[in-house]
Amino acid sequence: MPRLQRIKGEFSTYHVMQRGNEKKNIFRNDKDKSKFLEIISKVKEKYNFKVYAYCLMDNHVHLVINDNGNDISMLMKSINVSYVIYFNRIHERVGHLFQDRFRSELVKDDRYLLEVSRYIHNNPVKAKIVGKPSEFKWSSYNIYSGKANDDFGLLEISKILGLFKGSRTTSVSEYEKFVAQYGEEIDNTILDIDEEVSDFGQENNDRTYKFSLAKVQIEQMLAEENITMEKLLENKSRRNEMIRTLRKKHSLNLKDIGGLFGGLSESQISRIVVD
Repeated sequence: MPRLQRIKGEFSTYHVMQRGNEKKNIFRNDKDKSKFLEIISKVKEKYNFKVYAYCLMDNHVHLVINDNGNDISMLMKSINVSYVIYFNRIHERVGHLFQDRFRSELVKDDRYLLEVSRYIHNNPVKAKIVGKPSEFKWSSYNIYSGKANDDFGLLEISKILGLFKGSRTTSVSEYEKFVAQYGEEIDNTILDIDEEVSDFGQENNDRTYKFSLAKVQIEQMLAEENITMEKLLENKSRRNEMIRTLRKKHSLNLKDIGGLFGGLSESQISRIVVD
């Protein structure tokens, strides 16, 4: 089945879902979850998009993002590539972390935005991890209620709270009541992480994804060593070592590897990786 094109608007809000490969955990501890939020914060600072809600479960993630004119696929790729590099390095592993490409649905109006945020904040309750949303640390619910600080400066809470009339205190109270009514007023039209839909593609297997992953890793290695690509290319021994490292960690073809290192030919890369 051909991949369906994502529905996009000039300034669109999306409910984004990302699941671990084979439904395995993408977070092994609180440090991983904290790092994921830190990465979102850094990408947000760069591209100036908005985050309205989030929930980090062990094996999947829910985000509500207003792209602010950016391409949502580019935003998610930036977040995911950085996190995968971190996760594989910290946990000494290789290979894919996320299952296929992320899934998303367009949040078409304010009412649906409220419904999606309620669904996300109740996700840990639905999974029987906690008894109520406020008991779960890794969602944005307690930031809305004022019981937790937005340590990473991620959330734009005024959009959702502004949909309730009255003072900030009244809006918070009304939102808490709204979220608590989830069991009574379930909206079954919200896209669920366990639904099988045709929008799941094979982005993690795409050449573009692999190329982006390798490129970010090169940039990180250069930053750690405080050198430029030009200086690296002058040091053939270090360059070749880095090429062999990337070849082992990423299933890029020889042409793409050459492109990442100043346009080396396939035959040159072939000689380097077999030395």
